[in-house]
Amino acid sequence: MRKILLVVIAVTFYSNQVLADHPPKKMMRNIKAFSQLSVTGKLDSFDVNYFAYGETPNGETTSIADKKFDKILADKMNLAAIIIRDGDIIYERYASKREIDSNTPLTGMSMSKTAISASIGALLCGGKIRTLDDPARDYSPFLANTPYSDVSIRNILQMNSGVSMLGRSDEKKFNQKARGVQKFSGKADVRDAIKFYTSAAREAGTKMNYHSSDSLALSVLVEDIVKKPLAQYFQKTLYSQFSESGFMQWTADKSGTTVSYSDLTMTARDWANFGQFLLKQKKSDTCLGKFFNEGVSKSLNTGKKNGSRYGYQSWVFDVHSQPTMVLQGHGGQFLVLDEKTNTVLLTISVNENYKAGNLFSNIGKIAELLPQ
Repeated sequence: MRKILLVVIAVTFYSNQVLADHPPKKMMRNIKAFSQLSVTGKLDSFDVNYFAYGETPNGETTSIADKKFDKILADKMNLAAIIIRDGDIIYERYASKREIDSNTPLTGMSMSKTAISASIGALLCGGKIRTLDDPARDYSPFLANTPYSDVSIRNILQMNSGVSMLGRSDEKKFNQKARGVQKFSGKADVRDAIKFYTSAAREAGTKMNYHSSDSLALSVLVEDIVKKPLAQYFQKTLYSQFSESGFMQWTADKSGTTVSYSDLTMTARDWANFGQFLLKQKKSDTCLGKFFNEGVSKSLNTGKKNGSRYGYQSWVFDVHSQPTMVLQGHGGQFLVLDEKTNTVLLTISVNENYKAGNLFSNIGKIAELLPQ
């Protein structure tokens, strides 16, 4: 596989909110922007850096029709849906009218966060991290001089660092600074974004707060351990084990540090393959599987009405009355790893409001509706 580092490429976001809401037309424009980034090289006015690996897919397209699954997943909001059961793809559909097919690179939004935790798990299994209860300062000279210094890796993984203020009102600033867009155009800097916090908001481990700052801290942590960006480590160590297309893309700041809270872009099949890879690790109870199983068993209550909990940079929902690891992204990106039925469900959407129900509120129930 050929590896390419592409830098100083223009990327656009169509609102000052920068992916802060879910209108379908805006989501579609942003998804298209990411999918075309490595082809056009220009996506409007903001110069950002990114890593791209392999060639943009252009092979024969694939799909597997099944009307019984269409009843749930052939929704006007859906761009791509894949079901893997017992290791085989049994359903695959794409929104062809929107020019989406199996070759289209699709951003996973916050599903990207689980690529971070998989990398942390690989470092733990490889002996590069002694224990998740070690403080960040033991591994990162940069984080040692931030409010993350005394925070355990486990608390950062679970969005429980205590560094960010409760809520997400200031998150837009972090995202824009990390990517280098809007008022931070040309000044993309993950470390400077982390430095926005000069002190912690509360004691670590006392209350989880879903915020991009913890994911950015983990990107720096991985980079300081392996002396290469998170994107490079993930691609070589993990992506290479499940990739079908060979193409992967992830944005970076001006120094090459991975913008980790979002932006990982792969084909839908590779996203589904990622889910299948993780499901296999969990069911086989490998070292990496034990890591994610622990994330599920020790997941934190989010206080949300949907009953969700938070594990290691991924969510936990009850599916078939069993705590189930779920990757979740803005607007309707979901990977459900249903161990009871040995099924992986992928949805990539422009909005979460399906006829079958709101994905954020009902993803567990929707997974249960899939015909056996």
